[in-house]
Amino acid sequence: MRDPQIVDEVRQRIDIVAVIAEYVALKREGSRYVGLCPFHSEKTPSFTVSREKQFYYCFGCGTGGDVFNFLMLRENLNFPEALKKLAAQAGVNLPENSLTPAQKVVRTELERGQALHRRASELFFRCLREDPRAQPAREYLQTRGVSEKVAFSFGLGYAPAGWDFLTVRLLAEGFTPEELERFGLVARRTGGEGIYDRFRHRLMFPIFDVRGRPVAFGGRVLDDGAPKYLNSPETPLFKKARHLYGLHKAGPAMREKRLAVLVEGYMDVIACHQQGITQAVASLGTALTREQGRLLLRFAPEVLLAYDNDEAGIKAAVKAGGILTGLGAQVRVLVLSGAKDPDDYLAQNGAARFWLAAEKAQAFFVFRFQQLTTKYDVTTPGGKACLVRELAPDLLAMPSAVEQEANIHWLAGELRLSTGAIVDEVRALARNAKLHFPGNRKENFSHTIHTSVPNAVVSGGSPGSQTAGPAAAGEKTPVDRQEQAWRYLIYWMVADAQRVRRVWEQLGDQVPVTRGVLREILDALVKTSQAVTGPLAAQVAAVLTSVEAKRYFGALLVADLAAVCDEAVVKDCINTIRYGWLLEEISRLEARIDAYTQNGDVEALQLLLPELAGLQKARSRAAGQHGAIPLGGRWEQRPWHKGGTADER
Repeated sequence: MRDPQIVDEVRQRIDIVAVIAEYVALKREGSRYVGLCPFHSEKTPSFTVSREKQFYYCFGCGTGGDVFNFLMLRENLNFPEALKKLAAQAGVNLPENSLTPAQKVVRTELERGQALHRRASELFFRCLREDPRAQPAREYLQTRGVSEKVAFSFGLGYAPAGWDFLTVRLLAEGFTPEELERFGLVARRTGGEGIYDRFRHRLMFPIFDVRGRPVAFGGRVLDDGAPKYLNSPETPLFKKARHLYGLHKAGPAMREKRLAVLVEGYMDVIACHQQGITQAVASLGTALTREQGRLLLRFAPEVLLAYDNDEAGIKAAVKAGGILTGLGAQVRVLVLSGAKDPDDYLAQNGAARFWLAAEKAQAFFVFRFQQLTTKYDVTTPGGKACLVRELAPDLLAMPSAVEQEANIHWLAGELRLSTGAIVDEVRALARNAKLHFPGNRKENFSHTIHTSVPNAVVSGGSPGSQTAGPAAAGEKTPVDRQEQAWRYLIYWMVADAQRVRRVWEQLGDQVPVTRGVLREILDALVKTSQAVTGPLAAQVAAVLTSVEAKRYFGALLVADLAAVCDEAVVKDCINTIRYGWLLEEISRLEARIDAYTQNGDVEALQLLLPELAGLQKARSRAAGQHGAIPLGGRWEQRPWHKGGTADER
């Protein structure tokens, strides 16, 4: 369990600039540091680090967070591992968590399993290179064109044909027969007496977890034996649905390129990496699972499916594409004509042709459409109806309303139907989505299309407002100025929880309505300020849920505003917020007065008119106090939270 005090102590002792500088060449610009982003490929630096806020943010890919988050992403660590590493650097002693006897047994078992697989991997690895019995395996790799460098990188090995190569050596090193059986390296003989090696006369592919630790094996037979590929069973250390083959090697390239190449087999992955396609991973010989899909999307938002070019491969691509689309990935399907799989295609054509083919790869929805046109006659009304019904789950699975609508328009054009007809058909099916499509979204389809994207974003307004079009981008409207005021106040308040309480004490209930990302950030600020003291940046970032709010907040934290946010600016910001509230109250009262005037309600008017006069006087006083907020030329610049100028003085 995390101890907030320990985490805060480590965070306060660690300099995020010093930590990130070990991985990124940083250059100082004002109070910030900038460099090339380590999480995606770029030529112009957009990766920004703020020492004051102890936060980083990339304006190019939107990745941001604190020092723990950076280390977790960069080195594929979980939080306890990142905390342990940074605590050691900071000189902070971490208390040992008290474990129950059962938890200690589980931890010991996993540690033994890790040691067992590490040693087995070493034995297989040495056998491939030194044992004369491994000559068929070496010849097989040579025939397949696998270089020694790539074989070494993936830890390939060989299991001899005997029954006890691994058993004898591991028992001699202190492992027990029960441990070897529990972790799937041996099988028990018929009748239950004695054990024997599970893998025999096979080329061995260690399966590594995301941190590069061997947790299982896959073995390819080198004679006419069966099965062709034999994998470790599921064990306390290995759950097939939670791992991807090659991810420990492909992760950094996937993050940099923001693209994953998903193939079927071990040799496909190795062939890709040998040809420089280092984003390639495989789903361990089984259909992709949602857990594997979520793991994949931790590294890249776009996936190129390059499955085998046969009926089974097509079916696997359809299932994988559906899962990944439902998880929010941008999926394309690469059909490798003239080859049975990526390994075969690369041997014939090389990486350059592969990438040329990838540029023409179809979007998953288009691929699905093309597949179904071979099943249904789309020149007939019945065929069109059947095709739309079969594509309905794919449309419903899309998390993006924009993507849904774009695909509906495209489909309507291909089938020469109206978009309304397709929407009506899918809406009718969506009503029964729980029955027919249990894995898909259950919202009303038409509602989803029109409510997934905030009006302010669609219309061009500012992220925190509902202001539309030219008014938001041109003149300095009150809503624009309020967003600017909130921006400076948020930047100032995250430095200390006491500042949040101070601002809210001064505003009282005179706070105008905020929407969108500003509402989410302000709610998070108030919530965290009530629970902790001191700086709030990391705590607020952890509370935010929407991608838009996280990016807005991250960009704000690394803005060069430290010298701008003095007491005069803070005071003017509070006054501006109060001024916005006064405008809202006056507008509300004027609407009520108009209604009472039309109804001839004199008594109600006599009560409201003095209140309106008081608010108007307060508005005049507040209007005269504007001036400290440095607006500069923001309105003519690219929006700051999308990579524009942060310094607006």
